[in-house]
Amino acid sequence: MQTDCVTQVAANDGQTRRRLANRERLFTAAVDLITAHGYEATTMDGIAARAGMSRRATFNHFATKGDITVEWARRRRARAATAAHIPGDTGILDGLRAYFHELAVITESHPTETREMLLGFLGVAGPVFHRTPMGSELGAWMAGASTDPARSALAAEMLYDVYMGTLFRWMRDESPPEGAFAAALDQAIDIALHGVATILEPPRSGVDSSDCSGSGRPAVQ
Repeated sequence: MQTDCVTQVAANDGQTRRRLANRERLFTAAVDLITAHGYEATTMDGIAARAGMSRRATFNHFATKGDITVEWARRRRARAATAAHIPGDTGILDGLRAYFHELAVITESHPTETREMLLGFLGVAGPVFHRTPMGSELGAWMAGASTDPARSALAAEMLYDVYMGTLFRWMRDESPPEGAFAAALDQAIDIALHGVATILEPPRSGVDSSDCSGSGRPAVQ
């Protein structure tokens, strides 16, 4: 009986590994095709063919082409969070600064991929009709460092707005200088974090919060 259980567990593990490997093959094929030919020109049939999988198997992993862009965006956010050690022991402001810088590094290392995948992502999960996953994640990280959950949630959405606005301006430039996006985003996020700091670390009682010299406003670490 014990041998049968071990055999079943091994079989399940093997099936899981194959499923994950197939999903990864499809994801890679989709990103490669969209980067090369554009989001609109890429089809699910083409992705299936590129991955060497059937159309049915492809839809078992990704119901729509848009779902692939959602997965792409999630992976970028996860990579940035890992690089910034968020959530973790690092100070939240330092962590946020590192998080957005890592996103800039990822973006500039794959500029064409970013442009084409982002166009697809905005079509299916853009901020007009959907709450942004980034805003929700940032809000959750910031909640523990704030005494005002509503304002920290708003601050998280504003950080997302700063990121996307900077990204859109960078995308409009067909040949941006190397490092331009990272420099612009670092500066924009730094300005935003000075405001965020006031809700994450409220001024001490009796201290004039209008004093910008450092005594009444917490330093952005």
